[in-house]
Amino acid sequence: MSAADLAPTPFGDPAPEVPLSDPPLIVALAQVRFPTVASIAREDFIGPFQESIREDYPYLVHELETVSIQLSEGGVQAQTSSSPVWRFLDNPEKPVWKVSLATSFVALDTVDYPSHAEFLERLRAVLAALSQTVKPVGCTRLGLRYVDRIEAGPDLASLIRPEMLGVTCIEPGDGAELAHILSDAQFNRRGAMLHGRWGLLPPNAVLDALYGSSLEVPSWILDLDMYADNIDGDFDVDRLVHVAEGFANDIYRFFLWAVEPELLRRCGGNV
Repeated sequence: MSAADLAPTPFGDPAPEVPLSDPPLIVALAQVRFPTVASIAREDFIGPFQESIREDYPYLVHELETVSIQLSEGGVQAQTSSSPVWRFLDNPEKPVWKVSLATSFVALDTVDYPSHAEFLERLRAVLAALSQTVKPVGCTRLGLRYVDRIEAGPDLASLIRPEMLGVTCIEPGDGAELAHILSDAQFNRRGAMLHGRWGLLPPNAVLDALYGSSLEVPSWILDLDMYADNIDGDFDVDRLVHVAEGFANDIYRFFLWAVEPELLRRCGGNV
């Protein structure tokens, strides 16, 4: 069975997971936003939340995020404000799993994605802890973001679907060389949006801190971010995880459609 058999179109029914021993996924992130709870800024307030998840995320780091951009009649003005973020880590030196809590969001991310099932169970545990301790009144946005990255060698055309490569693999002629190319697309999927960025990055380029360290060789990225605003109803953990599962299935199917079977085989997949 080939990748095309698993996902003949970018969207459709959930595709079966192909286990990969060396997956190209470098980070997976889930974020749930909620109406601001100012008390989250206080250490004594977030203590019960920490205790609920401390077995899996025993290390706590307090950080401040400080950038805010505003538009005015005088042009663009940058204003700086401090917004506390609590990071709960599984390892203090090289965390594999991380939970981030701020006054208006909670997030879960990992650099070693095990499977949809385990990721969603961890997300469920985090949201349940938040529901029991912080008690947010609703969800203003739920999003999942997955970033894949591979080295872009001369055989890139055998790894990535032609429609995704565009002019990446053409011969420009007359000594010209393509430095980089990025495509940007948005798809409306049953009220949710999938925002995709993909393309060729030059050596030592980092477009986003989420991409991790840069590579010393050209790389090809696939960055898929699916989200929906104002999930109806109260902060219902089961419903939120159900929506997240749908997003994970859609993102994974898009990934399978975007790559060639050879990439899956090189990553240890049986196709």
